[in-house]
Amino acid sequence: MPNIMKKVFNNSALHKYLIVFVLFALPSFYLSVKIAVASSIQIDQNNMPLKRPVNLANIEESSDTIHNMTQKIGAKLTADIKKTKLKANENLSSALSRVKFSSKDISFIVNSIYKLKNGKNILSTLPVGMDIHYSTPTNITGGALKLNFSKKRDIFVWQDFENNYSSKIFLRPTKSENTLIKGVITSSLYLSAIKSGVPENTLLEMINLLGFSVDFQREIRAGDSFEIMFTKEIDLLKNSLMQTRPISYVSINLSGNKLGFYKYYDEYGFPQYYDKNGNSSKRTIMKTPINGAKLTSRYGNRKHPVLGYTKLHRGLDFAAPTGTPVFAAGDGIIEKAGWNGSYGRYIRIRHTGTYKTAYAHLSRIHKKIKIGSRVSQGKTIGYVGSSGRSTGAHLHYEVLRNNKQVNPMNIKLPAGKNIPKQELAAFEQKVIEILNQKLVLEQKIDNKKVATNSYEREKFY
Repeated sequence: MPNIMKKVFNNSALHKYLIVFVLFALPSFYLSVKIAVASSIQIDQNNMPLKRPVNLANIEESSDTIHNMTQKIGAKLTADIKKTKLKANENLSSALSRVKFSSKDISFIVNSIYKLKNGKNILSTLPVGMDIHYSTPTNITGGALKLNFSKKRDIFVWQDFENNYSSKIFLRPTKSENTLIKGVITSSLYLSAIKSGVPENTLLEMINLLGFSVDFQREIRAGDSFEIMFTKEIDLLKNSLMQTRPISYVSINLSGNKLGFYKYYDEYGFPQYYDKNGNSSKRTIMKTPINGAKLTSRYGNRKHPVLGYTKLHRGLDFAAPTGTPVFAAGDGIIEKAGWNGSYGRYIRIRHTGTYKTAYAHLSRIHKKIKIGSRVSQGKTIGYVGSSGRSTGAHLHYEVLRNNKQVNPMNIKLPAGKNIPKQELAAFEQKVIEILNQKLVLEQKIDNKKVATNSYEREKFY
């Protein structure tokens, strides 16, 4: 065997081949070992139980406390977390100075926020009353802030282990929750709905929607009922309502006469409302352009409260506190907005070639209302007051047909655009979808009632 090997290695041609083989094989072997070792190290790092800073560019979700956020991002630990609010005539610097941050720390904090996208604008528009959670730095712990600067976003500021400050905007975690509320009217729709848990902005949306068909002063009776379905957006950190989305379904039962409307998006992507047959909820003019007011004087002859003699009252008077919003009764063009003699502060809207509406004795006119500007139905145009010839805060409301005042309660108002025939099938499918969703929510309500009653019985016995 040794003789054979000696002969092989003495063969010069074979010797050259072996040298070439070794020269090519060694780098490949080296790379394979390196890749294997690198892979092994990567796997070990991913499975290490030690805390390490994460890639901040990938963090989007906010945390409920400064402590949890500093833990999450691997920043310097915080302690003694406190809370204050941004006061009127304060900026962030003065607020931090008030709670004993040093001038040096304040400068670093403000500069770190300034470097954020739109940071300059954020710093100049922080809302009065904004919550400021903070931890002042010590020799052991780091400085940190949490600013609830908008409904959906927080700013966190923290110190790293080299005592440098960094800032980042985080999104607050939310969830959408479909909601169905049923209520019985006792005194007024407004008070009963609020008592039933309807958010105020959704209630105003409901009143605007039903205001085309319902006279809230004359048609609502105690014992009437309503249903409203909408979506809430919940702030998971505070477990509180952030906002609501447009109503999906609303109905009101007036002495056995039930009106119901379903949401359906038009060709421009805006939510519109129709009854189950596809007829629009809208009319050219709303019957009552104000919410929660009491009708105190009708159209017709009456003894004038200031002049003292009988005179034709050419509109409706709604008593309400000064500052109560007044809505545009229909889409149209602002024809007059300003002082108008005994009417005081006055707005007139031209809706069609036939109809106009007028609003008098206002305390002020909305800043966006200008002569010649277009206004949408249900938008706030002014606020109740007692300007002009008036004895108290109220809205004087007129409807003009061919430039002559008519009784708003007696006019027959044309309807808005109905569902086009070619879209009726799609609309009917949407109605079925909404009603199925309503059925699911009703079952949840019933199950909750059963569970509550069972608990009460068990507790009693």
